[in-house]
Amino acid sequence: MNRHGLSLLILTILCTSVCAQRMLPFSAVPDMVDEVYETIRDHHPIGYESAGRERLLAARTQVQGFMSSARFADSIALWDFTRLVSPLQEVTDCGHLILEPHFDSLMNVRVRENVFPLSLMRTDDGRFILLKGLRTTTDSLLPTTAIAAINGEELGPMIDNMAYFAGLNDVGNVSATQAAIARGMGLQYQRHYGLQASLTLTLTDGSRREILPTHRPWVDPKKKVTPIAETITFRYAEDGQTGILDINSFADRKFRDGNYYKFVKQVFDTLKQSGTRQLIIDLRDNTGGSSGRINYLYSFLSEGKFRFADRIILTGPAKALPGESAKDLKRRRSGAVSKHGRKVQRVLSKAMKPRKANLRFDGEVVVLINEMTFSASGMFARFVQGSGRGKLLGVTAGASAGTTFGGSNRKKRLFIGPNEEFELKVNNIALQLPYAIEGNVTPDIIVPITEDALREGRDEQLERALVLVEGKGLR
Repeated sequence: MNRHGLSLLILTILCTSVCAQRMLPFSAVPDMVDEVYETIRDHHPIGYESAGRERLLAARTQVQGFMSSARFADSIALWDFTRLVSPLQEVTDCGHLILEPHFDSLMNVRVRENVFPLSLMRTDDGRFILLKGLRTTTDSLLPTTAIAAINGEELGPMIDNMAYFAGLNDVGNVSATQAAIARGMGLQYQRHYGLQASLTLTLTDGSRREILPTHRPWVDPKKKVTPIAETITFRYAEDGQTGILDINSFADRKFRDGNYYKFVKQVFDTLKQSGTRQLIIDLRDNTGGSSGRINYLYSFLSEGKFRFADRIILTGPAKALPGESAKDLKRRRSGAVSKHGRKVQRVLSKAMKPRKANLRFDGEVVVLINEMTFSASGMFARFVQGSGRGKLLGVTAGASAGTTFGGSNRKKRLFIGPNEEFELKVNNIALQLPYAIEGNVTPDIIVPITEDALREGRDEQLERALVLVEGKGLR
C-alpha cells in the first residue's frame, strides 16, 4: 500500500461529487495505466537497474490489483486517475515526473491567460488563508483571510486530490506539491474544472465572495523575452551591510536588457569593491533551471574545485541488449551508451574551478528556501549547505538532498488518454548530488511563514536571515 492510502480511492471514486469536473471514460483506463507504466520503465532512470524495474513493476501490480478488486463508474474524474496511478510516480522518488491535465493547444492557452490571482497557504491547523490581498466583485479581502471552499467544494480535499502525480515532490514530499497547488489555485482549478468566468469563494464565516479573472497574454517561456529584473535582482538591506540577491529562476531565459552571467559577476564585483561581508541569496519559489547558471553562481562562493554531480545515469537498462558489444555493455554499466550521453556525463561531472581569490566572495552566506525550491535551485542550496559554505533558512524544499533528475530524451510531447486528457512529463537523467544525504533539502534554521507576519506585511524569513547573517560563526 502506498503512503497516500490507495485503498481510500474506492470512497473517492464512488462518492465524490464530480458533476462539474472533467471526466475520463473508465474503459480507457487499463490501456492508459499500461502506457504510463511502459513510458516510465523505458524513459525514466528508474529503469536503469533491475532493482528499479522490479519496484516499478510491483507498483504497476498494485495498481492493477486495485483496478480488478474495486467497483468503478462508467467515467471517473481526472484526479481519480492520477490518484490511481500515483504509485508509479511515488516509487521513483522523482518530483520531475508529472502527469498533468491537458486540453487542446488553444484551450491550454486560454486557461493560462484566464488569470485568477488566488494565492493560498495551508496553516498548521489545516485552514487555507490568502497569502496576498484579493479584490472581489463587492470588496477586498485582506491577507490571512481564511477561505473554506471554491464553488462550494471544500478546499482541503480538493488540493489533496490535485496533488497526486503533480510533481515537485522528490522523495515523497507531497506537502511541497500541495503548497505549490495552493499558491497557484486559479490555474490548477481550471485544469480540472475547465475555463471559468468567475470563482465563488466561501469564507470560514459562511459568507461568499465572487472573484473575476484578468486577461494576461501567455507566451511560451522558451520564446519569451522579459526584463532581467523579473528573474534576478540585487539590493542592499536597509543597514547597508548586507547584500540581497533574489533569483526566482535558473531557467535559460532571454532578457531584453541584460545578461544573467554579467549580472551575477557585477553583483560580486560590487560586494568586493564595497567590502560587503554578508550576503543573502533568496531562492524561494525558484523551481530550478540550468546547470550552467548554478555552477557559475557557486563558483563565486566555492573555496575549492567542485562538481555539478558525482554520478550521472541516463535512461536505459544496465544489462546488455541482444547483440550488444562488450564495449557498449561497459558504457551502459557506467550510465550512458550513446556518444551524446557520454558527452553529457563528461560535462555534468567535470570538476570546475572556483573564481580566483580576488574575485571570490568569502563572507557570510545565508540561502532562503521554501517548498518550491526545487531541482537546480535545490542543488545549489545543498552545495552551500553541504560544503559548509553557508546556512539555509526557511522551510523544507521539494528538492531531494541526494538525487535529482534532469533532461529529456523525448522530442515530441507525450499525451495520455483517448482525447489527450493528460501530458506525461518524464526526465531521463539521474544526478547524484555532491554532499548527498537522504531526504529533502532541509534548512538549518526552520522559519515558517506566520499569519501575524502576513497580516503586518512583514517578510519574517528575510528578517531572520538578516539577523543570522550578521551573527558570528555561520561556518
